[in-house]
Amino acid sequence: MRHLLSGLFLLIVLLLHSTANAQTARIENITLRGNQRTYAPFLESLVTSKAGAPLDSARLEKDVQMLIRLPSVAHAYYQVFHSHGDLYKVYITIEENFTLIPYFNLWTRGERVWWTAGASEHNLLGRNMMLDVFYQNNGKHSYGITYRAPFLLDAKWGIALSFKDFTADEPVYFGEITGIYEYKNRSMEALLLYQLNFYHRLELGGSYFRETYTFVSGAEEIIEKPQLLRLDKYLFKAFHQYYRVVQYYQYFDGFISDFQFQHVQALQSNLLPFNMLDYGLRFYKRTGEKGNMGARALLGFSTNNETPFAAYVVDNHANVRGVGDRVNRASAVFALNAEYRHTLWENDWFAFQGVGFADFASFRSPGAEFASYVSPENLYLNTGLGTRFILKRVYSATLRIDYGAGLLENNAQGLVIGLGQYF
Repeated sequence: MRHLLSGLFLLIVLLLHSTANAQTARIENITLRGNQRTYAPFLESLVTSKAGAPLDSARLEKDVQMLIRLPSVAHAYYQVFHSHGDLYKVYITIEENFTLIPYFNLWTRGERVWWTAGASEHNLLGRNMMLDVFYQNNGKHSYGITYRAPFLLDAKWGIALSFKDFTADEPVYFGEITGIYEYKNRSMEALLLYQLNFYHRLELGGSYFRETYTFVSGAEEIIEKPQLLRLDKYLFKAFHQYYRVVQYYQYFDGFISDFQFQHVQALQSNLLPFNMLDYGLRFYKRTGEKGNMGARALLGFSTNNETPFAAYVVDNHANVRGVGDRVNRASAVFALNAEYRHTLWENDWFAFQGVGFADFASFRSPGAEFASYVSPENLYLNTGLGTRFILKRVYSATLRIDYGAGLLENNAQGLVIGLGQYF
């Protein structure tokens, strides 16, 4: 019995000694390598592992994933080397992205062609600030500029500013009758950005904008339709994102949840304010060495159902590929997108993917009941094939080419070319 107690005591001492040694392993210093265009003190401010702190592999892995999320970082990894005693040297190696990106988007429906051209810098001054300018021609002229600095104040606080002047011909519905209006939206927006922790981030702010609707054609039966409608509005916005994705170059695994609330108030006293709620869920799963499955669900709802100038649109780049440019308006929307991406060939700087996809969307017509969600004219189902040309060392440099064909009656088909994965 005495030998048993002695053995048990020795085992406890060894376990405590082992635990104490594990707990005393500390970081002597952290060295960042590979950052030529990104300001080193900026990167160091984002890394939560510090010299003198306990050596924690889980925290280091989070730090690496945080760096990979930055536009200026294509890939990152860490290495640990024993120095002396209980001290260890940590090296974080960064493979940088090229971040000045010219872009060109093209989409077609029948014989009509729309295009957008612009340029974005995503590592302005080496601090991962973004500056974007664009011009769009869809028979009308649109342009805009956006400045976004998520780490302007410190590792958690930032701002975003934008100005946009957008114009397009859009359908407006008076019950079953359709009219075409030129829609113009000129807006200025300011947001405060806050990174709560590794997974959660918030955006709060608002915008002032002027909407102008100018009658073009159609709806001849509606005698009292407005010929010109000009509305000045302000908007309050709150956005939350839960981000739990592990990224390895063009591959994603995990999910992203987005929730947004908007309150819109017109300055004209005869117009009631309204609210918009939007929720999006993106899911990614790596399959084998070369495959990546993706799915997205979008749900949007606005309280201004009675107006013909509804908040949501059916559009190539928003929800259904191949359907056309802003072909329908709605006061509520539900959309599902699914695709499978397979890397057919790649090297250390380039990857080529083949994609198969299916897009479904259902809309509530302005002024209609929720039952209009299942009305045949409000259902869209397109399937198609596409390709992705990916520059692995250039931020968001994925050239997307998709051709979607409608499977339901009156659904359109067309080519959609854009920059970046669809979702």
